[in-house]
Amino acid sequence: MHVAFIGTRGVPASYSGFETCVEQVGRRMVDRGHTVTVFCRASHYPERLATYRGMQLKYLPAIHEKHLETLSHSALSALRLPQHAAVVCMGVGNAPVVRALEAFGRRTVFNVDGADWQRDKWGRFARWYLHGSESIAARSRSIVVADAEAVKNYYLSAYKRETELVAYGADPPQDRGTETLQKFRLESRRYLLFVGRLVPENAPHDYLEGVRLAGITAPAVVVGDASYADDYKASLHAQAVPNAVFTGYQFGSAYQQLSSHAGVYVLAATVGGTHPVLVEQMAAGNAIVARDTESNREVLGDAGLYWHTAQDLATLLRDLWGNTERIVSLGEWARQRAEERYSWETVTTRYQELCRLTLE
Repeated sequence: MHVAFIGTRGVPASYSGFETCVEQVGRRMVDRGHTVTVFCRASHYPERLATYRGMQLKYLPAIHEKHLETLSHSALSALRLPQHAAVVCMGVGNAPVVRALEAFGRRTVFNVDGADWQRDKWGRFARWYLHGSESIAARSRSIVVADAEAVKNYYLSAYKRETELVAYGADPPQDRGTETLQKFRLESRRYLLFVGRLVPENAPHDYLEGVRLAGITAPAVVVGDASYADDYKASLHAQAVPNAVFTGYQFGSAYQQLSSHAGVYVLAATVGGTHPVLVEQMAAGNAIVARDTESNREVLGDAGLYWHTAQDLATLLRDLWGNTERIVSLGEWARQRAEERYSWETVTTRYQELCRLTLE
């Protein structure tokens, strides 16, 4: 079977959970004997590899504008799809492209993620467009994929649309070295960790405020960056506690090292379904303090602690930080839950099955 992935920045993964999913599922499909093509944004990859981990990479341009970049690249990718390939499309904003493909007889496996229109980074038009894209996705003939039970229930309640539940996977960190810690002057188990795009809905501001209110002086590490968010990033730096350490994006070995040596991981995001980084931090065996949302409780269960406000977070951090026994036990519960529930092999099998259905 030939499988083509569209709708993301491409691989190697260097942006978000969608890209990580494509890389992990795509390379495993190659290992299982399938041909895999991934469409990549040319501007995102100065070094343009022809193949990566067995996947064929195709580079196409995109309109470099916040509201048009993804859609323009996906539309161009749709015009270049290999004949007879199964198509996996990521991101609800690509719903018009999915419907156009259906008009030409091609069903897709369409991962819609969470309620993207609720994200604070979008203006009025973008919110209207993304909310409308949900409705378009719900009416499509493609196979709609939800990454969490909460997202599945949302589509059923709001649109009477059944979806396929396929969560994200995670592997334990392979690189547990300390070179990256040395680069940022960090000590193993002596820092807090936030990972995510630096945009309001991921709420790094609440993370930093919680650390400040808790009075914790250990480094508060912030891993991530964002395009089109210069004002917000500037406000984070201006208001950050003195012990904040901004690392920018970190991927591969650097990300694995930072994850495997964290003292406590804080998930602050306010919207979305299953957060891939949450599953990754569970697999890393970290003690996790997560914002109290339906999706986060679905993923983490009783293997973590939950908060609503920055003050709640501060209280939890104050009680937890320094309690080594509690931190270790929470981390082990999280690791076991990830091992039992979130396997990339299982996720790949599900995408493989759904791709075959679109070709029938």
